[in-house]
Amino acid sequence: MEINYVRATVEEGGIQVDQLFFHDPDGFMIEICNCDSLPVIPLVGEVARSCARLNLHLRSSPKIMQNQNQNQQQIHKIVK
Repeated sequence: MEINYVRATVEEGGIQVDQLFFHDPDGFMIEICNCDSLPVIPLVGEVARSCARLNLHLRSSPKIMQNQNQNQQQIHKIVK
């Protein structure tokens, strides 16, 4: 079985993360990365918010959703 994929490397603050993107047979996008190279930075002085609250802010912001859609379209162009 041949699977199209996209490789990427992201670097920020001298830390590199390698990524591999592909679609599974059901059409879901899968990302594999070496995220274990990212440092764990503890939150100090503030209680961590739940992910559900963070997602609500993303859903209500058209600008963020537009950027996410553009990024997905770019990845689809590369994969095809």
